[in-house]
Amino acid sequence: MATFGYIMMVAALAVSLYGTLVPHIGVRTNNWNLIRSVQIGSILNFILVSLASGALIYCLVVSDFSVEYVWHHSSTDLPIFYKVTAFWGGMDGSLLLWALVQSCFTMIVAYRYQYSNREILPYVLLTLNVMMTFLLFLLVGWSNPLAIQTMVPIEGRGLNPLLQHPAMVAHPPSLYLGYIGLSVPFAFAMGAMMRGKVDNQWVMTTRRWTLVSWYFLSLGLILGGQWAYEELGWGGYWAWDPVENAAFMPWLVASAFLHSVMIQEKRNMLKVWNIVLVIIAYALSVLGTFITRSGVLNSVHAFAQSEIGPAFLVFLAIMLIFAFTLLFMRMQMLESEHKMESVLCKENAFLAQNIIFVGMAFTVLLGTTFPLLAEAIRGTKLSIQAPFFNTIITPLGCILALLMGVGTLLAWRRSSLESLKRNFLMPILVAIVLTAISSIWAGGHPLALIVIWITMFVTATIMIELGNATRIKSKQMSTNYLSGLVYVIMRNRRRYGGLIIHLGMVFMFIGLTGRLFTVEKDITLEKDQKIAIGQYELVFKGVEEFQVRNATHRAASIEVWEDGKMTEILKPAKSFYPTQPDPLTEVAIRRSLMEDLYLVFSSENATENSSVTLKIFINPLVLWAWMSLPCFTLGIGICLSYRPKSLVQHESVMRSQYISSTV
Repeated sequence: MATFGYIMMVAALAVSLYGTLVPHIGVRTNNWNLIRSVQIGSILNFILVSLASGALIYCLVVSDFSVEYVWHHSSTDLPIFYKVTAFWGGMDGSLLLWALVQSCFTMIVAYRYQYSNREILPYVLLTLNVMMTFLLFLLVGWSNPLAIQTMVPIEGRGLNPLLQHPAMVAHPPSLYLGYIGLSVPFAFAMGAMMRGKVDNQWVMTTRRWTLVSWYFLSLGLILGGQWAYEELGWGGYWAWDPVENAAFMPWLVASAFLHSVMIQEKRNMLKVWNIVLVIIAYALSVLGTFITRSGVLNSVHAFAQSEIGPAFLVFLAIMLIFAFTLLFMRMQMLESEHKMESVLCKENAFLAQNIIFVGMAFTVLLGTTFPLLAEAIRGTKLSIQAPFFNTIITPLGCILALLMGVGTLLAWRRSSLESLKRNFLMPILVAIVLTAISSIWAGGHPLALIVIWITMFVTATIMIELGNATRIKSKQMSTNYLSGLVYVIMRNRRRYGGLIIHLGMVFMFIGLTGRLFTVEKDITLEKDQKIAIGQYELVFKGVEEFQVRNATHRAASIEVWEDGKMTEILKPAKSFYPTQPDPLTEVAIRRSLMEDLYLVFSSENATENSSVTLKIFINPLVLWAWMSLPCFTLGIGICLSYRPKSLVQHESVMRSQYISSTV
């Protein structure tokens, strides 16, 4: 089966090479049959990579330890659920998953846009096939997940216990979907410039791809935060880890593109800027892969050092040189048709957001890569920690959040002073009142009060906007407010879907604000001893041992009391896996809307009274950060249901012309 899978990868490499050579020939000779063969090749490529992926999954499920990757990342005691997820639990398997998703996206592009983007499609497919060729070349040559070893072990090393968590089932594939989704806008931008057709068509086509990529990056980041919160036992969910940063940077740049692309659609401005953003977003996804797979940075997420890390760096350099050279050659064709007409307009608010997004991405890039540069140039080992990032990102994030509300209230082109007074007065007053009320909880913390005011202001702008539109439409239709709200959202899905996403960002900011009030304490408890912390009383009842799947847990049983009543029994534990020499920490969490009680079993003390040492966190507002995901999901779903009329009409015309020409 492993040999079969390897042959499939070699065949897929041959098909990808064909796809990089033939499209240009087809355009030069005006032979659409050659382009059609590349489209058929995209289906064949997806089938071949799927068969190779299926072969690896089969080997994992049956515990075929003759395959070196299976031996490294699986074991017989591993539940079948995690045997399948071991497919992306290691470097080689995750690279095969990357190729699988890339081939799927290439196939979708080949057939979805064969009419609407007929002129640039050959070069789009050429670009995507170059990416596929690079990935398959690595898989066949240096990173083969189906490599056979001569000595067949009886047992495997097992999947890293840290990865045996439900969030890790969806977290890596979500990030891959986000990373690889950004390759499609990049391919369309390259195709448009290579063909010399740099109108707004490619932008409107790729907007939905960018939305989907942005959503999956968001999903991956949030699920990764939940995994870190529940598995690593340090009491938080974001630590500016290099691999966290690698996913955060393309998310920031994709966010900038989604805002600036509206300016290009409405005003034919920022054409060069949008192409630069697309190039940078994809480049950062490749850079993230280099960071993860090169072994040059220490991270709980990173794979071991390998030979393919430098290959990604070389690919990134070639891609950037080619893309920016092409952009320079097409610069005159990308001149803006209009200029800013006023300082106080939505265009400037979006532009300011873009500058901040890119500034944040550059800050994260600098903090992540500077230690590498310092060591390479001067031989000095440096470590840039969270305070550096927090010092710069926190004020930029506050300004960005404020601009979410300001941009909602400004008009396109110019805003009159009268409209500014009318639109801004009520949100500002509501934010002041709610901040004054919240100051009782915040205790006068300056940064917390600033963030609370901003989030209340943004929330007020969203609610007032939705409320006014709903009230007017309900009167016009003589219907209830719920029907009016649905009608308003469906009539302008792009705008109100975006506002719902902004509401999700408000929840995220509220959740992050809770980190300012975290309580952390180390305590030692003897059996039946009670201790008070915050509003809770904790009673240690003893140590228990039990089995959870393939791990043995040794847990401290802790009763949680509130207001004189026992509300829950928490069992923070140490888990012991057959294939791992050291125990892992299993935290116990009591969740509520306002705060989490978070317990970590630090150690068991062999004393006469059998005491345990616990690390206790009280983390306020964590649930609010997780609540952002449902808002993102709803907002993205509404936005994706919208398609510009001009795009629909263009696709209809192109389809009709194609049918007429073939007849």
